[in-house]
Amino acid sequence: MQLDLHRHLEGSHSPRALLEVARTFDLRHPLFFDAASATFRTPEALAAQLTMAAPSDDATLFYQCIVKARAAYVSVEAIRALSVLAFREAADDTDGFEMRLSLFSMARTLIENQNLPWRDVRPVDFAEQYARPILLAVSSARDEVQAATGKPMLLRLGLSRTFESEPHYRALAKMVVEHAKALVGLDVLGIVTGVDKEPLPAPLVEILEELRADLPDLTIHAGEFEGHASVDRTLALSPRGIGHGVHSLQSPATLERLAKEGVTLEVCPTSNRLLIPTALGQLMRAHGGATPLKALQQAHVHCVLGSDDPTPMGTSFRRELEVAGALGVDLQRLEADMQRRWRELT
Repeated sequence: MQLDLHRHLEGSHSPRALLEVARTFDLRHPLFFDAASATFRTPEALAAQLTMAAPSDDATLFYQCIVKARAAYVSVEAIRALSVLAFREAADDTDGFEMRLSLFSMARTLIENQNLPWRDVRPVDFAEQYARPILLAVSSARDEVQAATGKPMLLRLGLSRTFESEPHYRALAKMVVEHAKALVGLDVLGIVTGVDKEPLPAPLVEILEELRADLPDLTIHAGEFEGHASVDRTLALSPRGIGHGVHSLQSPATLERLAKEGVTLEVCPTSNRLLIPTALGQLMRAHGGATPLKALQQAHVHCVLGSDDPTPMGTSFRRELEVAGALGVDLQRLEADMQRRWRELT
């Protein structure tokens, strides 16, 4: 089965879907609408704004693609419409998938798109008036498309390590517990610029541990923008999956621990090529030219494949499978690890 186990909702809004929603809700934002000609832009023109043009070690270029797509988050109804289309397109691309939901950033963006300062919104109102309706909308979109296609679709809550406001995160977490049955687990994500690009703020870890009573399956983005030490400290939290984790290849001890503890790495080849080109080259040279996914398999680490953010990456899950095959990855073993991880989740 073709199971995409690392895919983000915010990075899954295709130009076609965004323009469909822009027309439906009459969004005259310059990204979608050309005022001079009084026409909506073409998917091709919009794609040029939303897709990375070339690899870059500057992750903010990728993040700007995500920010631009968020211009369509003008209402809960628009978010639901976008979600329906994202789930449909993911269903067309796979036999099943897990979608990551960055609920805090989506709620914050909805508030900002209504010309309100989100920090002025009381934490409980942030959770109840914005985050809860979005979660319900995305969950119902998933249920609708799952029923229509018959394909299994899992939804995971992502909490960002940017951790802009502890009170708002705590209010959101308290609300999420009521909807735990709609979610498969937790994820830590987010792009941080600074000395430590993969921090784990202590209050965020505390919130995660409290949530794990209801959502025990934890994945954490680590070993992507930082070295193997980031993976090592992540393992202290006993995650079942690690997003990317390719810098584990720097340390035989880290690789051994991953294999021994049965932690699954979610590897996204195109994402790595675009976002960490210099580090990717270094890792490949250190492993005889083998790409991270192949080298990790050789180290007996469980690995699954992910499309990550298909729109800004200009990829799809089927394309990632083609890339993996061309890179010499053991596709039978990849399939077995996908099935293994899927069984853990379902």
